[in-house]
Amino acid sequence: MMTLATAIGTRSLRVALALTLVLAGGALAQSPWHSLKVPSLGFTVEMPAEPKYSTKPMKTGKGSQYTMHEYLLEAGERAFVIQTSIYPPDVNVANPQTNLQGGLDNAAKNMDGGRWASINWVKHQGITAVDASGHRNKFEIRSYSVLKGRQIFALTYAGPDGSGRSAEVQRFINSLRVQ
Repeated sequence: MMTLATAIGTRSLRVALALTLVLAGGALAQSPWHSLKVPSLGFTVEMPAEPKYSTKPMKTGKGSQYTMHEYLLEAGERAFVIQTSIYPPDVNVANPQTNLQGGLDNAAKNMDGGRWASINWVKHQGITAVDASGHRNKFEIRSYSVLKGRQIFALTYAGPDGSGRSAEVQRFINSLRVQ
């Protein structure tokens, strides 16, 4: 019975194996993840690659203007997004859970069935946060939001059904650090 080593020669097999390990090791060492550090906006987060940055002018219900900063990464059928804004003084932020719930309620209008499948209230660095998931048009949506003082940090993931709790999405969410 001929083995692979016999067929290609033991020395050739060792060279091929060594080359494979070196190349694989190099690929593993070059992680495609991008560490997004934005000191001016008070946060860092890891994303699978470098996102595109944009801003959008916003207005409160009373007409005060503020800016939403968005970092968007689209990768095939997946999207990773972080948005942050500093609310103006006319927004009452005395109860962060109320503010975060309002954001969830507004986003739920676009979800299948008009609601989130799950909402979990958690602490992030000792701050009230919410981790919600649901479905929209055959995609799983995961929303993770933190309100620190007047600043909101909202991480959103959209991807194939069943991917919202994947290791990659967990890494994205767990990497958020607010200053």
